[in-house]
Amino acid sequence: MFQRHKSPPFTLPEDKALIHSTLISDIKGIDDGVNALTAYKGGLVNELPIGADIAAIHIANRKGYADANLRASPFNAADSTAIVEYTANSVGVDIPASVEVLKSKYDTFVDQKIVILAGLKLLKNDYDTFSAALVSKISADQTNGLAAVAVIDDALQSAIDLYSS
Repeated sequence: MFQRHKSPPFTLPEDKALIHSTLISDIKGIDDGVNALTAYKGGLVNELPIGADIAAIHIANRKGYADANLRASPFNAADSTAIVEYTANSVGVDIPASVEVLKSKYDTFVDQKIVILAGLKLLKNDYDTFSAALVSKISADQTNGLAAVAVIDDALQSAIDLYSS
């Protein structure tokens, strides 16, 4: 009779293979998307680009979330600090700035209010889950990491509050 052949079990890549620069690259992808979204001018013709920009940020964020969750152990102190510093100096600056632009253009975007609100809620959920996964992998500079998380969270929530009214 036939013998059953057992396949080797599926294994994830070596934990150390996920280096800090992978997450920095993921954060850069989010930052690039945020900067593209900030350039949005409003209007019917431009409605598709805002959806595409939100989708691009969402995809970049989910990649970062997946990558952070692949890492089983915390990064060493130097890598943790590099991740925190990059986050604070990129998305930690650009997301709040983008949100302020979005809030200042509320009257321009009133016709796209539902789309923008849905996008903000999606991105906040993405951000909350990715930042939680990322912070859990940081072994040093926790205070600055949590401060960067709070700045971004507060900015996103302020825009959600405005567009919910």
